[in-house]
Amino acid sequence: MKDTIYSRRPGLIIGFHGCDKSVVDKVLSGDDILTTSTNDYDWLGHGVYFWKNNATRALQYAEKTTKRKYSSVKNPSVIGAIIDLGRYMDLMDSMYLQDLKEAYRLLEDVMSENGQPLPQNTNIKGFFLLREIDYEFPNP
Repeated sequence: MKDTIYSRRPGLIIGFHGCDKSVVDKVLSGDDILTTSTNDYDWLGHGVYFWKNNATRALQYAEKTTKRKYSSVKNPSVIGAIIDLGRYMDLMDSMYLQDLKEAYRLLEDVMSENGQPLPQNTNIKGFFLLREIDYEFPNP
């Protein structure tokens, strides 16, 4: 791949995370940090998810989460963060599309060499809820 992949670009973004108000209060007081999500169904792998420049969408997410059976979100709230993206692959920039195609071909080769099938997104009730092809896999 070219040297451009995951290039360092200056710039900060504002991100918003939907969660319970108790989490917001603990993080702002310095008593806790945001917990990394490690669910198998997390769209882009393990991490803390933020909505870029969209506090409303983060709150909608937190509100929707309250309806889940085992949700810890009882009082939906939002916390904001200034995020330095550092080194990343900007998929909104067309110069990275060829790199993405090449990375997929490399994934095909590695999985084939190891006798493993390619990950697939799983359709559940008409929605691709298990996005295994989008997930960041560790080295096999």
